[in-house]
Amino acid sequence: MNRLNYYGKYSVPETVRQLWEFEEELRQDGYSLDLDLGLIMTKEDIRYMSTPPDVIPFASCGVDGIHYGFLTDFGMVPDLEQAYIVSVSPMNFDQEVWLVASNIHNFLRVVFTENSMLYNYFSGVEQYISHQRHREQEEIEERIVRAKHKLQQRFSLEPMADMGDYLVRLEQKRQAEVVFPTRYLSGIIQTSSACEHQRLMIDAVKDGPDPEDVEFFFMNASVESRLAFIRDAQSKHLLDRPQLRESVIKGMVDMGLADEAERLNRSYDYQEQTIEISDKNEIASIVWYTDDSTND
Repeated sequence: MNRLNYYGKYSVPETVRQLWEFEEELRQDGYSLDLDLGLIMTKEDIRYMSTPPDVIPFASCGVDGIHYGFLTDFGMVPDLEQAYIVSVSPMNFDQEVWLVASNIHNFLRVVFTENSMLYNYFSGVEQYISHQRHREQEEIEERIVRAKHKLQQRFSLEPMADMGDYLVRLEQKRQAEVVFPTRYLSGIIQTSSACEHQRLMIDAVKDGPDPEDVEFFFMNASVESRLAFIRDAQSKHLLDRPQLRESVIKGMVDMGLADEAERLNRSYDYQEQTIEISDKNEIASIVWYTDDSTND
């Protein structure tokens, strides 16, 4: 299976397909990728209101809706094998999204070495060290040790020598690439030749800006500015307003982000409605969701 619908333009990465195979190998040997290694592989689009539209989920941990996905940087990543991996925790209202690996191979190294950062957000290395210091020492079951050994052999994994240092280097790497910050650490990378970026304020009004202001902003702001607004508006849960979400989705399609627009729609559970949007090159038909009983 090279493609899944929700992957959009991307093929399923080779490592994900190998994990599907490895899951079956473990099962035949009496082990479980879920129970022994904390990974539940998925072929469905796990998506909550906090799941960024440029994140493609591939696994979850089975607790509190926490899931892991490839950060495509709005389609700029050429190969998902090299995409950052993020953790999305819908119940962690202070920080719902954070980086956990620079690519899927390093993600598996984290799974093998010490996986607490996959379901806990640490604002810095000091917090991680404090968490580990106060964490109850649990004896690791022999079957988990054996399952980890199988994972290590199957994917040629080197353990992380220092998880605190790894956290620091991961953040430094990402921040060196970001040209416009957003509420969550992922930020926006350079996607155009623009040198100046603007921010549409979303905190001045409780429910966010008017849809008309968003449409004007999308017509005049840099690409990076628009992408930052999408991230921040979603992270502030402003896009549950149907009219505001409609303006954002139309703007995304006009930017050539039809895959991301469809993913954003799937984050909201509303009445289904089809909208046709035309541009110079083609007519794009996307699905968005509106609640006719909601008054903005």
